[in-house]
Amino acid sequence: MIRIIPLGGIGHVTNNMFVYEYSKGDKTERLIVDCGIGFPEEEMLGADLLVPDVSYLKGKENTIVGIVLTHGHDDHIAALPYVLPQLDGQFPIYASALTAGFTRNTLDDFGIKAHIEDFTGGVLQLGSFSIDPVFMTHSVPDTRHLVISTPDGMIYHGSDFKFDWTPVDGHRPDVQKMAHYGRKGIMAALVDCLRVENEGYSLSESKVGENLSREIRDVTGKVIVTIMSSNIHRIQQAIDAAVESGRKVAFIGRSVEENVKTAQQLNFLSIPENVVIKKRKAKNYPDKNLCLIVAGSQGQSGSTLTRIADDEHQLVKVKPGDHVIFSADPIPGNERNVYRLIDNLAKLGATVSYREVQDVLHVSGHASADELRLLLTILKPTTVVPIGGTFRHMNQFKLLATKMGWSERNVLLLNDGDIAAIDQNRGWVDDHLKLKTIIVDGLGVGDVGPLVLADRRRMSLNGMVVVALPVDAATNQIKGQPEVVTRGFVFARQSQELLDKLKNEVTKILPEGMLITDWQKQREEVVEQLDRFVFLETQREPLILLTLVKS
Repeated sequence: MIRIIPLGGIGHVTNNMFVYEYSKGDKTERLIVDCGIGFPEEEMLGADLLVPDVSYLKGKENTIVGIVLTHGHDDHIAALPYVLPQLDGQFPIYASALTAGFTRNTLDDFGIKAHIEDFTGGVLQLGSFSIDPVFMTHSVPDTRHLVISTPDGMIYHGSDFKFDWTPVDGHRPDVQKMAHYGRKGIMAALVDCLRVENEGYSLSESKVGENLSREIRDVTGKVIVTIMSSNIHRIQQAIDAAVESGRKVAFIGRSVEENVKTAQQLNFLSIPENVVIKKRKAKNYPDKNLCLIVAGSQGQSGSTLTRIADDEHQLVKVKPGDHVIFSADPIPGNERNVYRLIDNLAKLGATVSYREVQDVLHVSGHASADELRLLLTILKPTTVVPIGGTFRHMNQFKLLATKMGWSERNVLLLNDGDIAAIDQNRGWVDDHLKLKTIIVDGLGVGDVGPLVLADRRRMSLNGMVVVALPVDAATNQIKGQPEVVTRGFVFARQSQELLDKLKNEVTKILPEGMLITDWQKQREEVVEQLDRFVFLETQREPLILLTLVKS
């Protein structure tokens, strides 16, 4: 029996991290697959990103035989700088060449040294786990699925993919290897289900190149192409289209510049000589001879494209005649940021192409329904486990599999933290871990929880009121009148009557000369009374803070 524990990647698209467990007698070995970040919901005010909760693995580091990474997207690799320092263990990390390169860049940014080995040489043997990487196509090159074998059976880990039969680099999915393991017998297949709602096949990445060429051909000003920085095939096609139109190419944005450098070093990009120019030299060329490939397609705050659209970038100024191409769709939840960018670019006089006006400037890297049917037909797993989508996608995948002949008991829908047991006949949930939402906020990891977020939401909606009480340090008695300061609640000069009422209310509850004994209890009672008073007066619920000023 094999146990699978998703610490992230179930019921949402990001934050992917899976733990595989194999036990024999009193010995348990653990294999980790992927370690990615997640993106905060709108109500997580101030949060930068999310990382998996690895509390379950703490103290078990000596049982971890290794980490294997499937591909180079941040939602599969970028949590490593946050997770590795929490796990006090020396275990190997394996990835394909490009994924390893991107991962090293990520770790270097944090000053973390880790040995990452290239697994493209063949089968890995990590303890009792035998891992055979299977070449697969996706929106980032050098992607792999994993066949994970133990003495108790085989699991197919099929993270993000599509069947692209005409890929830009000519490397097609290794269907022969999939079929080989399908014939041997797969106990369970974990399968990316994000585009299950779309019938047919996802379009080939090569379709984008033709459209990029058409978009660039007749532009009189400079061309700006924004993409996901890990989409090396898209970058290659943008370069090819620029060369076809006689334009020089400059890369602008740290993530794009780093990824291009890594991809070139590893021979995943082919750039003709004398095409690429340094970004600071771009001003020396006529606009009609320029193609800028920039980061920030998701409208991230402070990103290159956001600063360009806000007319705040030192090197790039947009003007009439320029053309901006969004060769990336908004990640769900980012639509508002992206459309704000488009509006601002249009205000500056640029023409802008995006999915609503030209629908083949981006194609999905995820398999549509017919591709999912094909994968299941090739693998013939006993149990099917949808991953990498929301719960609506998982439910649709269950319908797809049952229509193909799988019984409902052999389609296993999991939650993050479920401990799934898999044997030759079926899969089931054996136990459950209670996982925390781990938020990265600035330099803090995990120090922002539900109470902090609740306070932030309350302040964002209604502002805050600070009441400072003067207290005699020697006697611990209140002396003098309280001071009331507000922020984001009312404009003090125009609401002096309200503030005077509030002061009087505080004085009634905490009169001068009153002895402060159990301050925590007294403070809670007073804040509760002030909450009621302020709501009755204003129909608002600001965050009220009560503090002592001793002298």
